[in-house]
Amino acid sequence: MTPVEAKKGSEKRSPGRRTGSTRRKLIDIAERLFAEHGIEAVSLNQIVRESGERNASVLQYHLGSKKEVIEAIFERRIGAIDARRSELLNLVDFDHRPTALKQVATAMVLPFAEQVAKGHSGRNYVRFVGQLYSDPRVGFFQFLRDESHRGARRAEVIVTRILHGIPGDVVRHRLAIVTGMIIYSIANRETLRAAGRRSGVARLSNALFVTDLIDIVVAVLNAPHNQPANVAHSSSTER
Repeated sequence: MTPVEAKKGSEKRSPGRRTGSTRRKLIDIAERLFAEHGIEAVSLNQIVRESGERNASVLQYHLGSKKEVIEAIFERRIGAIDARRSELLNLVDFDHRPTALKQVATAMVLPFAEQVAKGHSGRNYVRFVGQLYSDPRVGFFQFLRDESHRGARRAEVIVTRILHGIPGDVVRHRLAIVTGMIIYSIANRETLRAAGRRSGVARLSNALFVTDLIDIVVAVLNAPHNQPANVAHSSSTER
C-alpha cells in the first residue's frame, strides 16, 4: 500500500469524519421531514428509519432529544442569516424615513428569502421554520438565542427609532405581525411550489415576490397610528 492509499484509508476510518457526516445526514433528513409533515407529526424513530442507520439510538447519540434536533436544524443557518441581516441594517439612512423603512424591511425579508436559492436544503429550511413558527406546542421564540439573533433585535431598535411618536407596544405589535407574515409567506410559497403548484404567490418570480413582500412590510410598519374609539371616547369624557 502506498502512503497516499494508507492516508485515504485512515481518513475513511476516522471516527471524527464519520461522526460529522452522520450528524449532517441526520439533520438533513430531520429538516426535510419536519418541513413536509410538521414538527409534531415526525418521530425520532422515523428520522432514524429514513437515514438507513441500523443503530436505533444513533439520533440521540449525535443530536439528543427532539428539541435538540430542532435546535440543531434551526441554528445551522440562523447565524449566517442574522449576520446578513446585520450587514443590511448597517445601510439604514435615518435622514429619510421612507428610505429607512424600505432598508429595514429589506433586512427583515431578504436574509430569510435568500435561503430559497440554496437548493433543496435551503427550501426545506424555510418550510421547516414555517412549521416551527405555526406550531403553538413548540414555542418558536424559545429557539432564538441572543448571540444568534442580534440582527432581529437591532431591527426592533431601529424601527422604534424611525417610528418615533408611536408607542413601543404598537411598534412591537407591528414587528410581530410582519415577522409572522414574512415567515408564513416565504414558507407557504415554497410548500406550494414543492407540490407543483404555480398559482397565487407561487406564480410570481422570486424577484417580484420578494420585492412585493418588502413593500407590504413597509406598508404595515408605516401605517398610521390611531387611538381605539372607546379609549378616545373615555379620555374626552374624563376631561
